Amino acid sequence: MTQLAGHPIPVACFDPSAPEVQRDPYPYYHWLLRNDPVHRGVNGIWFVSRYDDVRAVLAEDRLVRQGIRDFWSQLVGPGPLSGILSRTLLFQDEPDHSRLRALVMPAFAPRALRSLVPEIDRLVDELVDPSAGELDVINDVAYPLALGVISAVLGLPPKDRDLIRAWSLRIGPTLDLAAGPGEIADGQAAMAELTDYLTDLIRVRRGSGDLLGTLCADGSASREEVIAMVVTLIFAGHETVTNQIGNGVLALARHPAQLSLLRALPDLIPDAVEEMLRFDSSVQSNSRQLVDDLELRGRTLRRGELVVALMGAANRDPERFADPDRFDVTRTGVHPLSFGSGMRHCVGAVLARLELAAVFRALVRLPDWTLTKNPGELQYQRSTMFRGVLTLPIAFTAQNPRSTP
Repeated sequence: MTQLAGHPIPVACFDPSAPEVQRDPYPYYHWLLRNDPVHRGVNGIWFVSRYDDVRAVLAEDRLVRQGIRDFWSQLVGPGPLSGILSRTLLFQDEPDHSRLRALVMPAFAPRALRSLVPEIDRLVDELVDPSAGELDVINDVAYPLALGVISAVLGLPPKDRDLIRAWSLRIGPTLDLAAGPGEIADGQAAMAELTDYLTDLIRVRRGSGDLLGTLCADGSASREEVIAMVVTLIFAGHETVTNQIGNGVLALARHPAQLSLLRALPDLIPDAVEEMLRFDSSVQSNSRQLVDDLELRGRTLRRGELVVALMGAANRDPERFADPDRFDVTRTGVHPLSFGSGMRHCVGAVLARLELAAVFRALVRLPDWTLTKNPGELQYQRSTMFRGVLTLPIAFTAQNPRSTP
């Protein structure tokens, strides 16, 4: 079963918050890419879908985050959410973006991340139990793996991971521009609790060898900026990876021949991870505001207008990828835009790929696994930016129980 089986849906006014788009945006992307790649959609927002255009938008100096930050801050109102998250790296323009990014780059350098491989493998081995016969990919494997790894980088106590996950689930909906009053109120309360928790943790972690201790000792970032950075890394480091694991499992479940190929040729897994990122990215879009007019494919985008770069669409661009709606784990040279591009390329991209490769090496070894829910019954999180299911139960043939020492 192909996620998009040649049934493009014509778009008069693209709205990423529409339930049918959030369930499956790809028929809409298919039409936009071929008919209106620079599209004026809901609320007059420009939606850009072609690969080269999305990459250009992400690197364009005339497109900034300040307007998006201010709009979001007005949406959620005064309180802990805007007080902390308006300072996150994701909302910053130059020079603050480069200043804050430089603080965390050493921790995410490839050499530093290689030391985490044994911990990643240990967590995967602990979470993917071949004797269980069933598991929920999201809640039993993906989230504890992704949160465990980013917690190890930051220096967050293992005993607090479920608490951090609960705060994340309450704050997450407020990051979407379609958040409702109830979600915002709950997110404000959760952010206040998380801020208090991190404030207490900073007092005891200052000077430690982990990233949190390094951020505290550096001195070039305020306490609010340190907390905002930690919150950013928690979200970026576990929500997106969690969702991507689920999206990859779904792609394999819908394409059993590709799953069989990976079982027979596990050396294909690094390329398969890139194809999973391309085919169904956990990060679908990124927003900007114009500070000057911009010409793009014959359209004039005016100063002050909002522009959304549809990375999920760009990854299906027929000008960039042959047969783009086909899931093919043997595809090479993919270079998806799922982690952004240019100076805003995700600092954790290397770490995410290490986690994805490790978990899929383990998951593909589970024999005869199938979804225990019809794909149409799966519930996706409500978001215009992020894509992922809330639960993903699978069953498989249980193997011999692990021996105990």
